Amino acid sequence: MNKDQRAFPSGPPSEKLVDFQAVRGLSPFPVALDCRYYIGDRPCRFQRDCPGCPHYSPQGTRILILKTGALGDVLRTTILLGGIKRQFPESHITWITATSAMPLVPRSLVDRVWPVSPETLGRLHVESFDLVLSLDKEPEVAALAMLAKAPEKRGMGVNDRGAVYPLNPEMAYYFRLGLDNHLKFHVNRRTYPDLLAEAVRIPYDPARDDYHLDIAEKDREEARRIFLAQGLEPGQPVVGINSGAGGVFVNKDWTFFGYLDLIRELDREKIPVVLLGGDRESQRVSELHRRLKSPYVKDVGTQHSLGLFSALAENCRVIVTGDTLGMHVGLAVRSRVIAIFGSTQPHEIEMFDRGEKVVTPIECAPCYRRSCDIHPSCMELIRHETVMDAVRRQLALSHSSRT
Repeated sequence: MNKDQRAFPSGPPSEKLVDFQAVRGLSPFPVALDCRYYIGDRPCRFQRDCPGCPHYSPQGTRILILKTGALGDVLRTTILLGGIKRQFPESHITWITATSAMPLVPRSLVDRVWPVSPETLGRLHVESFDLVLSLDKEPEVAALAMLAKAPEKRGMGVNDRGAVYPLNPEMAYYFRLGLDNHLKFHVNRRTYPDLLAEAVRIPYDPARDDYHLDIAEKDREEARRIFLAQGLEPGQPVVGINSGAGGVFVNKDWTFFGYLDLIRELDREKIPVVLLGGDRESQRVSELHRRLKSPYVKDVGTQHSLGLFSALAENCRVIVTGDTLGMHVGLAVRSRVIAIFGSTQPHEIEMFDRGEKVVTPIECAPCYRRSCDIHPSCMELIRHETVMDAVRRQLALSHSSRT
């Protein structure tokens, strides 16, 4: 967990200790209620009394982050955490997100991760914060920012008529991107981290700020075990194929036959392939594996936790994926990523010099449509030879970076 810049080797100052035993005339038992490690219903992780505890760490600036959104959006929002810690080095961060996204919020930088729940609403009615960063445009989430007690709020709010609006002037451009298709699709060339950092006045430095994703050692060990069981040794130039994408927008995932032809090319060059995916991709992964029947193509399953999926991705030298969670995970674990774009906006994605984008040549993209009857579609126009060339380049770059 975070450590404040100030050190308290002799424990919390006496004025920070509260002794509830004293009012009962019992033996002294003072506690530091403002310590970030204090729990209240059980001993803290250090199993020590508060007086003299060298691990005492006052909460400092209390910050509430509201970001639920899509899983990939939650992960890429973690790029703000570096700037938050530079601006508020002695800070205590609480992040409210969807239950499914909680594993993506790094506990190494975030003190508390809360789900959207009635219990969380109860906490918001009681606790107070110094700063709220409200990062979702959905009214249900923006309303939480209005419930939170804080003297300063940045991001999105909602008024008494249910209308979502920017809480601070810097949010205006980011807000407009959601309402102005021409601006979003054809004018804006700034990345999501740059846009979001400006919108909530958090420092952003592309040279220093990156994704933050904590992977448990047990997940890393299980991923290594799975790879070894498939005959894959550590350090092999494995290509991960993440063939699915979210179902909200049409043509976010490349075509089945595009992936099939790509994997056949990889197989001909005897490059090991691992088929990645979640529950949504189980049928597609099984069908790709069935059709190829190659010792170089490995089906490692799709019924994995986010932690294990991330650890499996971490063992891949290169990952081929659409604009989806797998792309963000691949970037977060420092694999080289080839991101394929059809209906969505490629310019907002920051690749951190760890990959490249393959963008459809169709003129009507991006569109963010939920259905499409155009054939050939934007994804059908992307040739597997184009993606294969990108794989070769990224494999060569991954090799040079390791030698």
